[in-house]
Amino acid sequence: MNNIKAIFIKQITSLLKNPVLIINGIIFLAIAGAFLIFLSPEDEYDCHSCIPAYICATCQEEEDNRFQLPTPSQVGLFAVIFIGLGLMGSASAQVNEDKTTTNLRFMAMAEVRPYQYLLGTVTAMIIVVAIMLVPYALLGGYFGTSFFRFMTIGIFGGLTSILLGIVIGLSKIPIIATPLSILMGMGPAFSTFNERVANLLRFTFIQQVNIAFSDLEVNLSSSFLIIGANFAIVLLVFIVMHRKNRFNL
Repeated sequence: MNNIKAIFIKQITSLLKNPVLIINGIIFLAIAGAFLIFLSPEDEYDCHSCIPAYICATCQEEEDNRFQLPTPSQVGLFAVIFIGLGLMGSASAQVNEDKTTTNLRFMAMAEVRPYQYLLGTVTAMIIVVAIMLVPYALLGGYFGTSFFRFMTIGIFGGLTSILLGIVIGLSKIPIIATPLSILMGMGPAFSTFNERVANLLRFTFIQQVNIAFSDLEVNLSSSFLIIGANFAIVLLVFIVMHRKNRFNL
């Protein structure tokens, strides 16, 4: 317990001294705010007032048969990018920093176990993430039940993203953290226009966060199940990696 507490304090201090995670969250929030301010919603047109009804019916049929994926609000979209790109990249970078400064080696010499490092790091980061998600919810106009659902799905997805970043950082191939975080961050936005990308990301935690943010009033049980399955798989990988209960340095 003392080891977990020490790692937690160390990681919180590190996050405040080198606030890359916080800065990323603020940048994405600022961009979302700029979109809300400078991009007005599209005007709605009455189809029957400008083109013949038979053309309108044809267009409507094509639209109904076209691939469509629920799209979150502008704030929700940037929250998804923050969760997928910002959190995974920051978690992996945090581990890499501990490696390059030999902190991780000293921890191993001090008999700190991998699960203790994981718990301390995840707890420190998720507290910061929970605080960062509050202004996203408020800016997006999520209040009452929607606020609770937004925070719950965001924190759950954030936990999975952080865990994945830590696992990649502790692995022998930490270099994949950058391309994978970009895929997780930008993939949901691209999947809106591309059915192949949507099918590729269908069972990933970040796509389920994206779908949940698109409509927080529907039943989110399937999204929670898929995110939970992703979390369990990544946790299993961590357990297998450290089955000897020692860091692989």
